[in-house]
Amino acid sequence: MALISTYSQDIEISWQRCYGGSEDDVVHDIVHIEDGYFITGGTASYDGDISFNHGHSDFWLIRTDSTGDILWEKTYGGSSGDFCSKILSSHDNSYYLLGNSMSSDGNISYDPYPGSNDIWIVKIDSLGNILWDKIIGGEIIDVIESGISTIDGGVVIFGWTGSQNGDVSINYGMYDMWLVKLNSDGDIEWDKSFGTDDFDFGNTIIQTSDRGFLVGGTSTIGNGGNLTCVPHNINSEAILLKLDSLGNIEWQNCFGGSEHDGIFGLLEIIDGYIILAYTDSNDGDVTGHHGQSDIWIIKVDLWGNIIWQKCYGGSGNEYATNIFPSDNNGYVIFGETDSNDGDVSDNHSSSEFDSDIWMLTISDTGELLYQKCIGGTRSEDLYFGVVKKNDYDYVIAGITEYGPSYDVHCTTHGGFGDEDFWLFELKDCAYYAPATPDTPCGADTACSAGGAGTVYTVAPAQNAWSYTWQLLPETAGTINGDSTAATVNWAENYEGTAVITVRSQNDCGQSEWSEPKYTQVQTCLGTEETPAETTVLRVYPNPAKDYVVFEFDAKSPTEVKIYDAFGREVSCLPVAQKKTVWLTKNMRSGLYYYKTEINGKALSGKVVVRD
Repeated sequence: MALISTYSQDIEISWQRCYGGSEDDVVHDIVHIEDGYFITGGTASYDGDISFNHGHSDFWLIRTDSTGDILWEKTYGGSSGDFCSKILSSHDNSYYLLGNSMSSDGNISYDPYPGSNDIWIVKIDSLGNILWDKIIGGEIIDVIESGISTIDGGVVIFGWTGSQNGDVSINYGMYDMWLVKLNSDGDIEWDKSFGTDDFDFGNTIIQTSDRGFLVGGTSTIGNGGNLTCVPHNINSEAILLKLDSLGNIEWQNCFGGSEHDGIFGLLEIIDGYIILAYTDSNDGDVTGHHGQSDIWIIKVDLWGNIIWQKCYGGSGNEYATNIFPSDNNGYVIFGETDSNDGDVSDNHSSSEFDSDIWMLTISDTGELLYQKCIGGTRSEDLYFGVVKKNDYDYVIAGITEYGPSYDVHCTTHGGFGDEDFWLFELKDCAYYAPATPDTPCGADTACSAGGAGTVYTVAPAQNAWSYTWQLLPETAGTINGDSTAATVNWAENYEGTAVITVRSQNDCGQSEWSEPKYTQVQTCLGTEETPAETTVLRVYPNPAKDYVVFEFDAKSPTEVKIYDAFGREVSCLPVAQKKTVWLTKNMRSGLYYYKTEINGKALSGKVVVRD
């Protein structure tokens, strides 16, 4: 019940931005930095938000504030095609941009393998300035799919290669998984290939708690090489390798059925690993398959043996590359879907060829707890662009083809079907709703003469970003403030009861108004505690708590009348001697007025009663 309660959520987009130009702009990754985000991918545009393009396509890096406004942007590349797949933070406030390049000029300082598709690593500082760059690979094709920064300030690159020379120490045939370790200066320390004489692709890597690595990919597992697990069929298998800190194989395992299967994400847990895979199969290791391609979650022990597995999806295609642990021992997954049946509902896409970003949460045994489709009428896609702030708050860097439409509220830059970066924050607004503030604190009484100002404060409310203050009636004056303090400037000569309330707001909305604070307002003109020179009346203590003494030095009046701030009579005190006492212990705190008459002359004044 706790799990279900946690995920019967009010997930909403709290803010969003679209970035791009008139051509395709494809985002792949995002990292959270101080007061904002770095977002990266590739751009083919020369206009819009893109200030410069070196050639066919460039790495594109955007620096935003915490709500997605662009602070600056930069492109990196040469005259041919360049595309950034990953951004990694390093320990010295620097960052690694990992991608592929066909260029040999522009920002590429040296290309030992011109004319081929190589892996390009660019190390930048926090302002986007290049510290160094390096081309690695060989003379055929080399592709980066994933990577991690290491505790020594270096970086590990994982992908695949078809090269048999250059930086590739060994190739077992066709394409191999390729793992490369570089130090913080960009020097290659070692590289490892994993494969057979067939097609072997590396997709994802994590560093494990023993300082080794866990890598996943897909392989048709042919002959020879160092992949020895037994496949289920001639089609591609999901393959998992546990490596030591130098990239040597400790164990390996294959998962799948008679169709194509592969691994896109990995997560280390206390008693094993969670594998984020895809599957087209419904046999072998796979049960519960829905349609064409499903998201496939496998829990394995520390040696790669299956503990449980589940499929998620509908009759179309689903895949995911992002998985996060949740505080209730479950998991949150982000991917995409073009289905609108099975586990999938409320897909916004206008056709079966378009997709939505898909969020799903599962329990620690794989039970589907919650799902949500996010998108518009055309395709929205997602690669690695998810930042988890906490269980109730994620920032997503995805791709949209058209907006505004449904969840896509920003306007895209290109023509219909051209791709833009789409950045948005996804919050559980049931959890993040701004709390209603307490009753404001401030004066019980005030004087309006001269438009005097009075300050009111309120204790900070949970989840509040700002505050709206209200003064009623409007004729009482004006109130100014958007924080926990506000100032009322009273209207000249206003008299009466003023009501001050406040409410809080954040990007999820606004709270209810607080309980009111009442202030009794008078002009404070012409009321004296000791009347004119012939007057012989003293009133004390003032302010009062339990009692007020009216003391007369001359002929006493017959009575003293007491009125509240609304002009209602609350007491009439007969005067039989020089001192008359008004008991105020049970009176409401606030401003009161007394009136009496001596020798035909009216006397009046004010008394403040406090708790």
